[in-house]
Amino acid sequence: MMLKRLHLPMTITWFTVLFVLPMPFILLLSHGLPALYAPSAQYIMAGSIAYCWMLTAIYFSTRPRWLDRLIGLPKIYMVHGILSLCAILVAFMHKTLMSSYGLIALTGNTAFYILAFLGVWSMVLMSGWLSSRFRILGDIRRTLERVFHHELNVWLHRFNLVAVVLVFIHVNLISYITVIHPFMVLFDGASALVAFAYLYEKLHQRYGAYRGEIETVQTLAFNTVEITMRVHGLHGKWENGDFAFIRFPKMRGLHEYHPFSIVSLKDQTDIIRFAIRADGDFTRKLVSTAKAGMKARMIPPYGRYHHFIEEHAPNRPIVVFAGGIGVTPLVPVALSYGTHGRHMKFMYTAKSQDQLLYQEQLRQWSQASHCEAQLKVGRFSPEELKSAMEQDALYLVAGPASMLRSVRRMLLSQGVRAGDICYEPFSW
Repeated sequence: MMLKRLHLPMTITWFTVLFVLPMPFILLLSHGLPALYAPSAQYIMAGSIAYCWMLTAIYFSTRPRWLDRLIGLPKIYMVHGILSLCAILVAFMHKTLMSSYGLIALTGNTAFYILAFLGVWSMVLMSGWLSSRFRILGDIRRTLERVFHHELNVWLHRFNLVAVVLVFIHVNLISYITVIHPFMVLFDGASALVAFAYLYEKLHQRYGAYRGEIETVQTLAFNTVEITMRVHGLHGKWENGDFAFIRFPKMRGLHEYHPFSIVSLKDQTDIIRFAIRADGDFTRKLVSTAKAGMKARMIPPYGRYHHFIEEHAPNRPIVVFAGGIGVTPLVPVALSYGTHGRHMKFMYTAKSQDQLLYQEQLRQWSQASHCEAQLKVGRFSPEELKSAMEQDALYLVAGPASMLRSVRRMLLSQGVRAGDICYEPFSW
């Protein structure tokens, strides 16, 4: 039963970042550390582990596309956040149990205080996977977001880079470490590779992103609009169910990239549609100011739903559980695979009738004998969710974080393998 609950790619990812990547740092340090420092070896190694995890977290912040296709970008962000907190805790042990002086102490202590402050800040304002689980953090986040908007949070988060540079200087000032040449080659080489990956991604976002403009804005429901954009050179370079990061460089407050699910079916045109609900400061401003002609930039899309389905046998039924605005990426998935004659069931719930988006499309889709759609105002009961399950089915889930967790727990309790469930929480 325990094996069914393990998602193999995610398990491998965690094992790699927690143990495999730090191991060369530990081995080279333990082999070359002078005997004089042997009593403090474990605390010195703790510092190297923390630095390795910080580098990994920075690399994950570049949104590596190859890893997105394996575990999904939301999970990459979750690993990024947890790994950063683990690095801070291990760094605290290193700082507390090791003594240093002068510039070595100044760089190390300053780096730690920056990381500790940003760690607490990010837990509240940038770690939706955490604040969605603890009500008090969620309340604090909603209160602070009235003042500290999305763009400010992104810029503050980048001070992590300053801390990592200070740690890099800190280590290069320690004479008994710099004499361990194999370790320093690894240390400096890993730092350079991550710095290159980060700078390359930032330059690509600035100069390599697609250019586009809004063509139409249509109201779907209260506080929810559908934006149609022409993105030059896109030509269908996405998969059904994907999401894209877009920004509006000429609009104050909309300069930083923000993710939105694509609601249009994949084709070979430059036209793409997003359904956007005014939830945060970025989306509220976008919904209220969006108009035809607004210039935009877009990063090539991400997403796991299509690839998840393609990784499994083509004859397995698909069951969709969607809630609220979370239906957006799953509509094109259903419309696409529904044409293949594949048995599909679509369970969709929202708080009110007008918030059940794309009702007409789903009703037309459900007219096919192999497609079934159930739309409901208010939550499905546990019995209704269980009755929707199919033998040997794949399960796609999207919606509020609490819904994702409850549906996943229900499916696992009914014996569904974790590898047969796909969900992408927008909790960052």
